[in-house]
Amino acid sequence: MLKKEYKYFLFDLDRTLWDFDKNAENNINTLLDRYKLSHLNKVEFYKKYYHINKKLWSSYEKGEISKERLSWERFKITLLEFGIDNHNLAQIFGREYLEQMPHQTALMPHAKEVLKKLKEKGCKMAIITNGFKEVQYKKLSNAGINHYFDAILISEEEGIHKPSPIIFKRALNAINGVKNKAIMVGDNFTNDIEGAMIFGIDQFFYNYKRAECNGGPTYNSADLRDLITLAPQQ
Repeated sequence: MLKKEYKYFLFDLDRTLWDFDKNAENNINTLLDRYKLSHLNKVEFYKKYYHINKKLWSSYEKGEISKERLSWERFKITLLEFGIDNHNLAQIFGREYLEQMPHQTALMPHAKEVLKKLKEKGCKMAIITNGFKEVQYKKLSNAGINHYFDAILISEEEGIHKPSPIIFKRALNAINGVKNKAIMVGDNFTNDIEGAMIFGIDQFFYNYKRAECNGGPTYNSADLRDLITLAPQQ
C-alpha cells in the first residue's frame, strides 16, 4: 500500500470514534428496565431496533421524514414487533433516548489514543457528522475528545448531509486545509468514503466489520492505529 503523510484529518463520529452500537444498546436497555419491559429479549429488541433505525435514518437523510418523526417512529415500530402498540410510550422512548444518549461514553478501540497522537504530531482535525446537534456536541464533550478538534460540522446545522461534497469543503476550509494533505476517516462507505471521493480527497475506510467493498478506498483498515502512520513522522 502506497502511503503518504497527511496533516488534515476529517473524522466521522458515530461508529468511527464514538461506539454508537454499544452506547445505544446500553441506553435502550436502561429504558426497557425503567418502563418495566425488562422481560423482553433485550438482544433481540436491539437487533430489531438497529435495522428499523437504519432504514428510517436513511429516509431522514434523504429529507423524506422529519427529525421529530424519526425520533419516535423507530421505537413505535420496534415496540410493535414485540406486540406493544403504545404511541405515547414510543414518544417517551424517543425523547428520553436522545436525552440520555450523550451520557454514554464508550469509544471505538484506540480512538482516544489515536486522536492524542495525531494532535501531538501537529495535525488539524475536524468532525463531520450527520447526527443531531443537541446530541453530538455533548457526546464529544462527555467522552472527553472534543478538545482534539479544530472544527465540528453537524449536518443539521449546516443544512446539508454527507455525502454531499459541500460539507467536506466546509470542514476542510474550517481548518485551513488543502486537499492533497487531507484525508477522510469513516466507517460508512457511502457517506464517508464515497463522499470524500466525490470531493476529491483521500479516504481511510475504518472497516472494523471487515466488509467487502468495491471501488477501492485509499486505505482500508480495521484498526484506527494505522492512522498514526499516515501523520507527519517527526
